[in-house]
Amino acid sequence: MNAGLFFSADCRDGRVRIGNKTYPAGHYCVHFLNQYYKDDTAARISVFTNRNWQLQEQLKAGYLNAGDFTKAGEEICNIFHALPWLKPFDVLDIKAERNRVENLFTNKNAEMLISYFRRRAAVGTMDEGQVLLHLLPSEYDKTFFEQAESVITEVRRTLHFYDRIGADIRKAFTQLVRFAQRADEAERLDEAHLLPIALEVFGELPLPVTTEYVPYKKNAKSKSEVVARRLFFDSYYSFIITDFFEGLHYGHYPRQCEICETYFLMTSARRQRYCTGMSPYTFRGKQISCKQYAASINRKELATADPIVDIYNRRCGAIRSEKSRGSITEEIAAKAKELALEHKLHAQEDPQYANTQYPLDMAQKALYEEARRHLP
Repeated sequence: MNAGLFFSADCRDGRVRIGNKTYPAGHYCVHFLNQYYKDDTAARISVFTNRNWQLQEQLKAGYLNAGDFTKAGEEICNIFHALPWLKPFDVLDIKAERNRVENLFTNKNAEMLISYFRRRAAVGTMDEGQVLLHLLPSEYDKTFFEQAESVITEVRRTLHFYDRIGADIRKAFTQLVRFAQRADEAERLDEAHLLPIALEVFGELPLPVTTEYVPYKKNAKSKSEVVARRLFFDSYYSFIITDFFEGLHYGHYPRQCEICETYFLMTSARRQRYCTGMSPYTFRGKQISCKQYAASINRKELATADPIVDIYNRRCGAIRSEKSRGSITEEIAAKAKELALEHKLHAQEDPQYANTQYPLDMAQKALYEEARRHLP
């Protein structure tokens, strides 16, 4: 991380990679929606900005209060307690960023900038004769001026980023929630039909993003490289909204579960109403998923009477057995179960799929091959 280019992300084929973590595009905006109120994340990040505003006004006017300067650094460092709760800060080097901020907002740098502004004032009061003859006053020192101006540039960039982050997360949260609430207005839940709603919600978006093209391996086993876009962001808002639109381009978008109210990432055009996580409710004394709870309050039949669920249960049982025998790895087993659940949900919403392709997709060989393709 640095104050000029906050961080970068590599984008390719509907996936976003930061550091060594790769997720489907749209993952970060869904995490953000769920984390916003959790642990008072938004409030803790937004609260430390008073000194920053005062300091920016001083820099514009050409003077500096040393106490405000060092206090601004302390307030920025307080943000770092909550920042790792918000992706992608959890994979960035927060310790190094804290050290950078602590080393920037020091008494030594404050004294240097106070001296710089005083010397700069002396240059500004040169009389006409001095200007015509280029007779700079003794206060001018080219090396010192360049050093001080470099520090001012870094201070301004740092203040700009951390001043904006509170407003960034509030604005992004409001817009993403509004989009999720309006998504069902679309005739179909695909890019072409969701994009007009997104543009109404987000408006014109000239995001300040710098792009490079870099070699990219799709996964650890890839022998050859392909081209990916490396995007550099100078604000959290530009990152989170870029993640949203990258996802939307590939048919990914946030939805809110009607049972637990958690946001989840849709990667298909199905009108899925419930997430695949656990609900806050129990059924017959056991905690159940949101899908299961929805089924329990809307239909009477047992899961065993449903051929779709029966195929799913038998396949999951086989996956558990093969994992325990060591026939497949834990990673393959986890991904296969995840895919099996997706196929089951698809079958429950699409009778034609349930009666044709669903049994084929749930076959052992087909499911494991699909799981391997999805793993990095």
